[in-house]
Amino acid sequence: MDSTLIRRGLQATTISEMTRFVSTMEERPLDKLLVDLPGFALLSETKFSLARAVLRRRVRDLDEVDRQQLRVFALEIASETEPEVAERIRTLF
Repeated sequence: MDSTLIRRGLQATTISEMTRFVSTMEERPLDKLLVDLPGFALLSETKFSLARAVLRRRVRDLDEVDRQQLRVFALEIASETEPEVAERIRTLF
């Protein structure tokens, strides 16, 4: 849960740091982003909103079968976390 990406997101305070965080999210493979879902849920509301926008945009470009598989995986991850984190994860998809 404490990946470099999540640490970068937690520490980002300037526009350029936030831009790097978003750029890294856009470049990172989706399977690695899914592993970081609990960490994204710990970000501030603004940073979480950015992460949600990037994830939704990337998932939207997939075919329906792949989107459904990602949702199932995300819900599995959510089921293994505390309620507040799980709720935020569910709102990503």
